[in-house]
Amino acid sequence: MRLSTRSRYGLRAVCYMAENYDKGYISLSEIATNTRLPENYLEQIIRILKKDKLVTSTRGPRGGYMLTREIDQITVGEIIRSLEGQNNFSGCMEDGGHCEEKCTAYVAFNSIDNAINNAINSITLETMVNEQLEEIK
Repeated sequence: MRLSTRSRYGLRAVCYMAENYDKGYISLSEIATNTRLPENYLEQIIRILKKDKLVTSTRGPRGGYMLTREIDQITVGEIIRSLEGQNNFSGCMEDGGHCEEKCTAYVAFNSIDNAINNAINSITLETMVNEQLEEIK
């Protein structure tokens, strides 16, 4: 199990926005430069996050993007689900899968999915920002 590039880049971008939450709107080019992410790809990622109401935008010279809620109210799980489009990390029983019914391994796959979802739902952007600040000290 591995997160897609979209989710990894999206988390990096959202973490940058969380670290700079007090600045308000941040330009796409600033986010791309400071996270060392390709701006064109980042734009696609931000569009998805905006559609799911995790990010908002405004136009103009002071325009850009910002988070729609306080950083203690947004979880890593929300971001990953927005960008991955699924809650099912093991791939068991998902649409187009090979299974037609629950097999013996379903118990293990279900436990894995639940553990991952519980973990990512318990991590807020605030937690990530605070832990990064602690590492810097």
